[in-house]
Order: sequence, then C-alpha cells, then structure tokens
Amino acid sequence: MNAACIHTAIGSDIGNKRRNNQDNGLAALGVYVVCDGMGGGVGGERASGLVVKHLAALASRHTRERADIERSLAEAQEETRGLGEELGGVAGTTATGLIAPSIPGDGPIDATSPWYVINVGDSRTYHLDRRADGTCVAGSICQVTTDHSQRQEAIDSGLMLPEVANATIPRNIITQCIGSPDGIDPDFFAVVPTGRFLVCSDGLHSLVAERRIGEICEANPDPQDAVTALIAAALDAGGNDNVTVIVVDLDDAGDNAPEPWRACKLDRGEDLSSIGDTTLDGLRT
Repeated sequence: MNAACIHTAIGSDIGNKRRNNQDNGLAALGVYVVCDGMGGGVGGERASGLVVKHLAALASRHTRERADIERSLAEAQEETRGLGEELGGVAGTTATGLIAPSIPGDGPIDATSPWYVINVGDSRTYHLDRRADGTCVAGSICQVTTDHSQRQEAIDSGLMLPEVANATIPRNIITQCIGSPDGIDPDFFAVVPTGRFLVCSDGLHSLVAERRIGEICEANPDPQDAVTALIAAALDAGGNDNVTVIVVDLDDAGDNAPEPWRACKLDRGEDLSSIGDTTLDGLRT
C-alpha cells in the first residue's frame, strides 16, 4: 500500500463587519470539518458549536463507517433544531469536510483506501494536486462538494445558465442546513486521500475567486502559511463575513508514486466498501 502522513492547519477570523464569529471548525485525528452558523445573535455560534461537538465524538473512534457519521449528523440535527425552538426561530449551520474511515494509533495512514467528504449547506471542500516538492498545482483545484443553495439548484436543473443564476439569485439562500425543521439529506463523497484538501466557510469562497484560491495554495506549501494567506485574502477582499479555513496535506511516505486523485459522490446508503476503483473517478476531469 501507499502510506501517507498528515499535515494540517486551521484558522478562523471574525472578519471586518461581524460582531461575533459564528463559524466553528475541527481539525483532529482524521476529522477535518468547518461549520458556518446562522440564526442571528449567538444562535449561529451555538449551532455550529453543537455540530462540531457531535462530530468531535468521531475523532475518538478508531474506525468510522458512513452509519457512524450519519448518526452524529442526525444527533446534531435534533439538538440544533431544539436550539432554534428554544430561541424562537431557526438556529442552523452548514457542515462540510474530510473524514478518515480509520486512524491508527501510530504511524502513517493508508493512502489508497478512500476517505469521506461530507456536506450540508454552502461551505465547501476543495482538492488540489501536489507535486513531489510539496507545492500545489494551482490549476488542479477542484470543488468536491456541491452547494445546497437556490442558485446551484437553478443551475443544476438547467433553468438558468450559471452567469444568469449568479446575477439574479442571491448566493446565500441555502436549501439545507443542520437545524432546519425540514430535516437534512447530507451529501457523501468518496475521495482518494492524496494531495491537498481545503475546507472553508463561504467567508472565503464568496470573496476570493477559485482561481485565486488555487494560486495562494500553490504559493504556500506550508499548511499554516496557506491558511494565514487565504484568510488575509478574504479580509483584503472586504471581509464581510466570518472566515474559517482548514488545510489538510497528505504526503506520500512510500517508495511508489502517490495514487492519482479520484473521487465520486456516494448514493444513499452506499458506503466506501461498496465502491470499486472504476467508479472512484467521477469528479476529476
């Protein structure tokens, strides 16, 4: 097998215009997630914190199947929905990120077995290829997740061209959030754990173009430098929202060339064990 070592960094900033930071993030033991809360006042901050609390429980497990992640998200959904009722409205949050199916106590991880990417809402997880010297390939940036938003639905359905939807539908009208009275239907993706993964709230991707995000990643091989530079770019672009960024680099530690990056969206009820190499290629063009 190919083996890999994990290098990660996380950062968050309140931004230039918000009174409090409603983002929360977690980067520990194979669980790398960002949650962007909403609900006004402290409601959003508490909502995102609740979801991080439930997902943090996965970090204490040596193995995580899809059912374990779904159970954590369902428990977070129930508690966050209750928070909204307590506050007399809806307290909600997005959740996206990278989750390893297993983390050994010591040593490198298996870099050929797929990992999960999860998503609810419009925070995003991206992937970039990395060269042998550790630098990212800016032009390889790929958005793994799909926004749960009215704008994206209009584009996906064919009702509007992307440029029309972008001009006419506000970006922040989302169709799913944890805590919604209508429930949630999380997306699950299977990804090969190679290269660099970038997990962020919309405080980054709504202000900094994808091409520019890729360039910043390429210019900053060190994960912490990349996090710092990406947050600075969002603040320089106006910083009108909280911004949270996680960078996860997976370094090949074997003698063989690293696995090419591949990914696919999982169907409902489909787990990593039920997919084959021939299907794990749906996102890379």
